[in-house]
Amino acid sequence: MEERARIRINLAQRELEIEGPRDFVAAYGERLEKLLAALGAGTPAATTSPVESPEESFGAFIRHLPTTATDVDRMLAAGYWVQRRSGDECFATAEASRRLVEAGFKVGNPSQCVKQAQLAKRVFVHQRGRYRVSQQGRQYLRQLMGSVVEA
Repeated sequence: MEERARIRINLAQRELEIEGPRDFVAAYGERLEKLLAALGAGTPAATTSPVESPEESFGAFIRHLPTTATDVDRMLAAGYWVQRRSGDECFATAEASRRLVEAGFKVGNPSQCVKQAQLAKRVFVHQRGRYRVSQQGRQYLRQLMGSVVEA
C-alpha cells in the first residue's frame, strides 16, 4: 500500500495544503521551503494587499476567511464585498447570498445570519432591505481575513 503524506501551511489563514503519495508531496517540499524563505524575507508578493486590486474576484476574497468561519461570518464578508462595490455603499441579503452560492458556499438562512450580525453590531440597517457593515464589523473581518479588509 502506498504511503500518503501531507504538507499544510497556514500563513495567517491563507492556507495551502498538498496531499497525496509521499513522492508527489516530497517533490513540492524543496520548492515550498524556498517560497517560505522568500515570504519570510518580506518580498513584495507577501505584502501586497488584494483589496487594492479592483479586479479581485469574490471567490478569491472569500477564501481569505479561515476554514472555521461560520455562516454569519461568510454573510458578513459577502456583505462587505458587495458593499465595497455598490454605488450606495450598502448591500442586500440577496446580493450577498447570491455571491456566496456562486462561490460554492451554501448558507442555510441568509436573513438570520444578517440579523445575528446586526445583533452583534457588525451590521446596521441603512434603509429598508439595505445594510451597511459597521466599523466594528470591519474590525472583526480584519481579524478573520487580514489586510484584505480595510481598517
